[in-house]
Amino acid sequence: MSYEIVDWLLDDLDIGTEVEVLPWSRGIGLTKTKENHVLFSVARTKEREDWFKWVGPFYSDEVALYQLNDPKYPYKKDIKNEGSILVAKGYPEEKILRDEGYKNIILADNTAIAIQMLLKHRGDYFPIGQAALPCLLAKYNLEEDSLRSTDITLLTSHLYIAMSPTTSDEEVERWQKALDKIKQTSRYQDIVDNHSHHCGNE
Repeated sequence: MSYEIVDWLLDDLDIGTEVEVLPWSRGIGLTKTKENHVLFSVARTKEREDWFKWVGPFYSDEVALYQLNDPKYPYKKDIKNEGSILVAKGYPEEKILRDEGYKNIILADNTAIAIQMLLKHRGDYFPIGQAALPCLLAKYNLEEDSLRSTDITLLTSHLYIAMSPTTSDEEVERWQKALDKIKQTSRYQDIVDNHSHHCGNE
């Protein structure tokens, strides 16, 4: 979904450039330190606020802790002290959990590894956004009721486009106005709705 929106935005802004897929940490590093770089999709957190100039949000999603929907693994009332929580390295959920006093955190190199660990019962919980859930289930050939949400919502993730901090305010405003215009269209809503039912390659 984010690729479709950003590609559309670049077209409207008449910017001819290629989108490159990079490891998350490298993408953040390049956008923080190099001129004329853009990174998406980025959750706008207090820690990251001064790292970039921001355009968005282009989408908002609620992230909660999920667990396998298996009677062998009942819901624990005290998640902070029982079971373990799988988190992908570098994601804002890790800091949120630590700030809330959670110590039972298992770090995985990326989201795919964390999910595989959950499915192999090497962890009890994993943070998932509602919008990402259908694609995650499809990717791992899971039934709709394979996972169940706990009552713990970690954050409402507002997804932004992050721009190099040296980007001029005028350019940021130009991007923001173009995005705001896109969000008012039925095509934008179709992209969002389609994302909830189909999985792309992003």
